[in-house]
Amino acid sequence: MRVYQFRHIRVLVSLAPSAGWAATMRVVAKERLQAILEKAFPDAPEVLVIDRGGGDHFEARVTDSSFNGLSMIDQHKLIYKALAEPWADGTIHELRIRTKGVTDTGGAS
Repeated sequence: MRVYQFRHIRVLVSLAPSAGWAATMRVVAKERLQAILEKAFPDAPEVLVIDRGGGDHFEARVTDSSFNGLSMIDQHKLIYKALAEPWADGTIHELRIRTKGVTDTGGAS
């Protein structure tokens, strides 16, 4: 908040957006990230984006067979690559990543 004083008149200007606007932007950002990850990992049994607050702090949980055999660092690189645009435009400030490969629990007997 900024305070401007002109002679005997004091004007308060709020720099924060309204609560309704901020909530709408968080939902839009979360849905955008979810759509990007679903497109990047179309066969993933789990793709989940969680808003961790602030409208730019998120958690991404992705389970996909493309992670099988990869180190955690390489798995996370695939997530960062998919989300390169939202990182660049400031949509994401903080991102927690949880990835895992898909194991075949079925089997032929």
